[in-house]
Parts: sequence; structure tokens; C-alpha cells
Amino acid sequence: MCGTVSAENGKKGGRPKYYTKTVIPGISLVILTPNQYNSLLEKYGYDLLKKALIIFENWLKSSPKGEKYVGRNNYGHFRSDGWVINTAKSID
Repeated sequence: MCGTVSAENGKKGGRPKYYTKTVIPGISLVILTPNQYNSLLEKYGYDLLKKALIIFENWLKSSPKGEKYVGRNNYGHFRSDGWVINTAKSID
């Protein structure tokens, strides 16, 4: 029913307030939903995605700018033309 408020969704049935976080071994600060993780896995493959996740995790831990992204969904940082993926591609 459109226009209703529920405990699982935001106001008027919008974006969910709570979502399940994908548990990635060795990665604790990067937050992705299972659908987002699977989408990135299909797009980049396991090896490149793992490198990108480690790079982004280290940036979140060490950079003062990264502090504002801790605890938020980080899907937007994994664009194909973004710095995370480009850095992961350059590491061999």
C-alpha cells in the first residue's frame, strides 16, 4: 500500500531504514547490501573487487576524510571511473 509508514521502511514506504549488511571476511567498515555486493561482483569479478574493498577499507581507517563515510552505505564509491576501482586496477 503506497503512502503508509512502516517500521521497515522510511516515510511513505521509501528507502528502507534498515537493511542487511553483507558480511565480507576481513572487511568491517565497508557497508554494502547483498544486492549491491553481487552487482559489483558480476561487474568487476572477485579479485578486482577484493582489492578495491581492501583499498577502500584502509582509506576509511586512515583518512580523516573517510570518517564521514563510516557507518553509511558505500556503494557509490565503487564506480567504474572512480578512484577506488582505478587504484585496484593499477595494482598487480
